[in-house]
Amino acid sequence: MSDFEGQIWAMHDNDDLSFVCVLQRNKNKVRVLTDKGREQNVSEDKLLWQHPLKVKDSSEWPNAVRRISQAVMGIRSTMDIRLLWESALELAVSEMDDLADLYFGGEIGTEQLAAIWLLLAEDRLYFKRKLRAWEPRTVQQLDELKQQREREQQRAKEKELARDWLKQSIRAESLTLPSELNAFADRLDAWLLRGDNDKFIEELIDPVAEQAKQTPREFVFDILQKLRRLPDNADRDVIIAGLKPEFSQVVQEACATVQLWQPAPQQTITPLLCSIDDEDTREVDDALSIQRDGDRWLVQIAIADPATLIHNGDVLDREAMRRGTTVYLPTQTVLMIPERISCDLASLNPNVVRSSIVLRITLDDDATVLDCQISREAIEVRYRLHYTDVDHYLSDTATPEDHDWVMPLRQLFDVAKKLQDKRVAAGAFNLQRPEYKISISPDDHIEVTLLDRDSPSRLLVAEMMILANHLAASYASRCQVPFIYRVQEPPTETITPEVLAEPLGFYKVIKWLKPSTLSLHPGQHSGLGLSVYSQLSSPLRRFADLVMQRQLLAHLLGETLPYDQEELLKVLSTAERTAREAKQAESDAKRRWFIEYLNREWQNRPLEALLISPVRGGYKVELRPWGVEAFLGSSDAASLPPLGSVVTVLLDKAKVKTGQIRLRVG
Repeated sequence: MSDFEGQIWAMHDNDDLSFVCVLQRNKNKVRVLTDKGREQNVSEDKLLWQHPLKVKDSSEWPNAVRRISQAVMGIRSTMDIRLLWESALELAVSEMDDLADLYFGGEIGTEQLAAIWLLLAEDRLYFKRKLRAWEPRTVQQLDELKQQREREQQRAKEKELARDWLKQSIRAESLTLPSELNAFADRLDAWLLRGDNDKFIEELIDPVAEQAKQTPREFVFDILQKLRRLPDNADRDVIIAGLKPEFSQVVQEACATVQLWQPAPQQTITPLLCSIDDEDTREVDDALSIQRDGDRWLVQIAIADPATLIHNGDVLDREAMRRGTTVYLPTQTVLMIPERISCDLASLNPNVVRSSIVLRITLDDDATVLDCQISREAIEVRYRLHYTDVDHYLSDTATPEDHDWVMPLRQLFDVAKKLQDKRVAAGAFNLQRPEYKISISPDDHIEVTLLDRDSPSRLLVAEMMILANHLAASYASRCQVPFIYRVQEPPTETITPEVLAEPLGFYKVIKWLKPSTLSLHPGQHSGLGLSVYSQLSSPLRRFADLVMQRQLLAHLLGETLPYDQEELLKVLSTAERTAREAKQAESDAKRRWFIEYLNREWQNRPLEALLISPVRGGYKVELRPWGVEAFLGSSDAASLPPLGSVVTVLLDKAKVKTGQIRLRVG
């Protein structure tokens, strides 16, 4: 291997061509100096033609390559590519030496070869490269390629026009659409409303939407409304979330064929005391009952059984999996399962017989579980009760003589409190923050209602559902049924009642928590204080719960399990993703309507805000009593009390489109 060869070669890298100076050779690798002055190793088969000129050392290389490049560009500038193509096509010539001889004739040098290569590579219309040769395209191929390029140029022109128009639309109150962009507007419509995949639209919209401080879907929704392609009363929340309240014709037809489940002639019908839900709940997933059995309590928890009507892999099942969950928006509810099934045939409505998974649980007076039997049964719920009613029946103002359900409800509540105490003693914590519900009336009136998640009725139901999910998971673990468990590692710091009672306790604790995750193996759920946990108590509104219900029932009935572990994880991971998206849609919609509520009802009225943390230009705060985060502008920190204090503020700016709430000191 010589120290410095100094040979000059034309080298190709796919279509690109450049000149290099060879420094050293080693087997089939060559060390070269590029025309940019950088050293690199290249494969020997990339070298095309050696130039007669040679340099003595690297200092001569810059001038040498400049002279060669100038000569090549001079030759290239005089060439007629169409003339070369016509001749090459007629004579079927494609090798570089033959092309050079055809065009130049006489003695051919490296500069002529390089000039041809550069011309063909830059044009790429008349010729196509195959290894080291350039084949002339046929007349038909040339025409097709020309048409393709014209279409690409037209698309580029349309894209530039659309981009400029979109930027102008950001602050425009109304829009006029140039006729050249009619097709573009149709594509916007299809992308937003039909869910068409359109990379062209996404590439255009994303940067402009970011400039407008909106999501792409929010931005396109506003554009279509400004163009009057969407009516003023279009449901913004539903459209932006990409939800479909209506079911397709195929799904509706499949739903219409579902028959009401009927128990066997001799099958016993189990009576259940009641269901407890919000007043506007239509999908009734669960019902409860309690009775004294000697010195023990017998609690029965019934879970709706849509698996009797919706079978793995059928049309309804695929649609439920695609939707993932029922979505509760201020304007409407978007069901996971068609109303005929979720709100009627499978719903645990009162005074009708339904198939159900029943957990029959025996507990002692300390609420220690002594036994649990799980079975599919025919049940009939006697009463439908609401949270507000149950809170009244659990209070001192009601008497057992008022209704026959008052005493059983109090017994259930007593058991529920003891169950909660056991979980807290095992490390569970009740991390609650203020929560509100928004309802929109037909005349667009906004009603904001605070929810008390710690109310007796909600505690009762929550503890019974936690118990049912825990016992179902325990059964699956004990019987080695392939199951998906929900696990959560302990927090990084000890959570005490004193910490939770601090004004900023919630924000302190959430930083300590580990995320809850899905697992194929049973494990601790620290947040609930349980050794094992899963979820199957809401199969009418959560697809993941329906899947776990099917798996449990198949084992109970001795049937082939519908899912193996890999299928379970795949199905539930998809369901979890769609559920997260739905929760985000619910959260975004609630915030938008809450901001509209502030604008309508709280202009120039004092508000209370909890100081959470300093941020640039002010503070992150929580609006009381709703628990909504906002920004308090303040340049004078000394004028405000310590973090964790509640201050009086006024609404400064509340922007529905961007979701921003800005406050000022009152």
